[in-house]
Amino acid sequence: MAKQKTSDWTPPVSFYFRVDFQRGKEHIKASFMEVSGLEMQLIVEDMTDDNNTRTKMPKALSHGCITFKRPITPLSEPFTQWMNNCFGYMESKDRKIETYDMVIKLLNEQGKPLAGWLGLHAYPIKWSLGSLDATQSGLSNETITMTCASLKRITNIR
Repeated sequence: MAKQKTSDWTPPVSFYFRVDFQRGKEHIKASFMEVSGLEMQLIVEDMTDDNNTRTKMPKALSHGCITFKRPITPLSEPFTQWMNNCFGYMESKDRKIETYDMVIKLLNEQGKPLAGWLGLHAYPIKWSLGSLDATQSGLSNETITMTCASLKRITNIR
């Protein structure tokens, strides 16, 4: 990918994004209304040197869980099938959760990736359905919280 000059940079809009899940040659595309929780933080600890000067030194990298929101989808949809399989973990004989590598892409107006984040070995840890309310007319939305082994911003995005 050719390096982009800062002067050529157009600030992206937050509503145009794509989420892909991949394991080997298996690929799941899923649509969401909202993605939140993309964050990373260096965990630091205070260190004192020989001159009794205190400084903060990086100890570990932490990242949050990622939350997705969307209208509820049919059970036949591949992402929903995978999610249900993960939540059936305790009932399965082999007690194995299938993980996917998750790529979140922020897109430009032509649909080309501007920025991306890679979450390795992702799987859902929480699902909730918004309230069912007979006095309102709106979409029934579900919220899915995912965890992953690592999260990093990536540059080589396709």
